Amino acid sequence: MTISRRFSAATPLVVAMLMGACDRTSPSEVERSTAASSSQGEFAGPVANGDVAGVTAIVTAWDAAWNAGDANGIAALFVDDAEFINGRGQVASGAATIRANHAASLGGVFKGSHTQGTVRNIVFLTGTSAVVDVYNELTNFKALPPGVLPTKPGLQSGYHKRLVVKRGGEWRTVQMQITSIAPPAT
Repeated sequence: MTISRRFSAATPLVVAMLMGACDRTSPSEVERSTAASSSQGEFAGPVANGDVAGVTAIVTAWDAAWNAGDANGIAALFVDDAEFINGRGQVASGAATIRANHAASLGGVFKGSHTQGTVRNIVFLTGTSAVVDVYNELTNFKALPPGVLPTKPGLQSGYHKRLVVKRGGEWRTVQMQITSIAPPAT
């Protein structure tokens, strides 16, 4: 796993937008942070020593809930107004919708499947927000949704990109997007 400290000239704007999305309760803090970055002429960069264990735990909790077929456990990992984009590009808005969609899929084509995520990278935007990049392998599925092909027989690999925030002492997902890895060209 890598904790990234890379950023470009556009990073202050991107960080300000992400911070606005993940900490909707204090926009003035985002404005102050953005103004401070602009007035200093350069971005101070991501937080160097964030809560790696806390952020990694949310990935572990996702795997545990999925492997148990627990849609309620999955929904509990999201803030109420979260957004989830699955590997086919379908958008689910809100933890209740995310729960309902996962209840259907975990009771259907993904019943009994097994997921294993490996954190590839964490970028801490602040002490209470981070972007997490996860490599994921899914096995034991009965079938895959239309348009999704196995990466190789019996395996669907993908990347999960998550924007997570710490609220009330607990890490939760604000946005999550899955990108499925297609099979190699033959």
